[in-house]
Amino acid sequence: MGLLILITVIRSLAIFASPLELGVDEAQYWAWSQTPDFGYFTKPPLIAWVIGVSHALFGHEVWAVRLPAPWLHVLTAVVLWRAASWIAGPAAGRWAAILWIALPIISVGSFVISTDTPLLLALSTALMLMIGVLQNRLDPVRGMFICGLAVGIGFLAKYAALYFLAGIVLWATWDRFITAHNVITVRHLLLFGLGMMIAASPNIIWNLTNDFTTVRHLGDNANIAKQSFDFAKTGRFLLGQLGVVGPVTFILMLGILRPPFHSSLKRLMICLSLPILALMTIQAFISDANANWTVASYPALIVWLACWIAQTNRWRWGLLASGINGAIAIVIISTSMSGSLGIFTPASDPLRRLRGWEALATDLKAALDRHDARLIVADRRATAALMGWHFYNTDVTIALYDSDGIPGNHYERNHAFGPIKTASRNLIAVDGQSHAPALPQVVWRANAAISEHVISANRTRKLFLYAGTQTPK
Repeated sequence: MGLLILITVIRSLAIFASPLELGVDEAQYWAWSQTPDFGYFTKPPLIAWVIGVSHALFGHEVWAVRLPAPWLHVLTAVVLWRAASWIAGPAAGRWAAILWIALPIISVGSFVISTDTPLLLALSTALMLMIGVLQNRLDPVRGMFICGLAVGIGFLAKYAALYFLAGIVLWATWDRFITAHNVITVRHLLLFGLGMMIAASPNIIWNLTNDFTTVRHLGDNANIAKQSFDFAKTGRFLLGQLGVVGPVTFILMLGILRPPFHSSLKRLMICLSLPILALMTIQAFISDANANWTVASYPALIVWLACWIAQTNRWRWGLLASGINGAIAIVIISTSMSGSLGIFTPASDPLRRLRGWEALATDLKAALDRHDARLIVADRRATAALMGWHFYNTDVTIALYDSDGIPGNHYERNHAFGPIKTASRNLIAVDGQSHAPALPQVVWRANAAISEHVISANRTRKLFLYAGTQTPK
């Protein structure tokens, strides 16, 4: 436990020290947190609630947005510790916690907060409760109901929580073909479903009253309509898993999930993991899939891997897997604190997206003051989200121009720029093009100012700032 706390404190210090700015998704989640609700355009509400509490407690700081991340992940490690120890004893529990906290995706996720962070804690809690029931550590009635509540809370973080529900149904069906006696009965499964519905109901009701906004976005995000049937994408996706959990860890995970499947617990772990990996691999082949879309499978795989290490005394494999991932974690912590990948920086430098926004805000403030304007019209979501953060608690309004009239993100839906019917207003439009955008009722009244800042060794962010006046007609 002491090691887990030490790692989490170091990760927290890295967040405090980091010069890197918020990412676009983090800024958008923060924007949501300023208007608490039971759902938002692209995601359920839990991430906004978590960030909102931290922001209220610690103030308007980048570190305040990110600080919950490492502590939620250490809680997940503790939960998995208990889950594994219920199966194979204290040694398995310790291995589960160490393997989890060292995963590359957890190292990254302890610096950049995302919807996966609360999701993984919720699903790991549900897994622990399932194991507790199967190992006679918990009363089935109470355990399965609370398990459902945990999955429902996970649903409020990310709809990938539904994989757990599908896995339980698959496992229960498989188990009934194998054994006549089941600890978990149909009644218990119904209690699980009830608990899940109760916890998830705020967002379900929100979707019902908002034209299933988030659900429809989820379908668009899957991109099934844009079919490519590309084996190269499948290969890149599978290679991506080596980066998500580490090369040795991923190989070990797949290696231990082999026949025979006599144990009900092993069947449970398979049903909660392999279908997700298989489904996302197929998705990558058909269209595309991000490497992190498989994260819901890894709590079960980590628990089973930890049990295998403890039960077969394969501690050398555990040390190798966690040692490699630990080295990766040190690089990630160093990167977080320095704001640079150093000698490992690729030509594209992914950290460029976390730089230059404060400088843009400074340029915009000067342009706003110069032209007596209090409205910024952005041409993209990233600019709208980050300028919303930097102009927090001011009289400056941020809008996004939706050129096709079909909302594709939170800002186009809730902060769209459009015609006015009353008094004229001055504005500054931020655009990547060297000619002024065609905004309704706007007359441009000055040459564009240029905001250009270095964001990586070979990249600059160059944006044009156009001053104009919008007049009702």
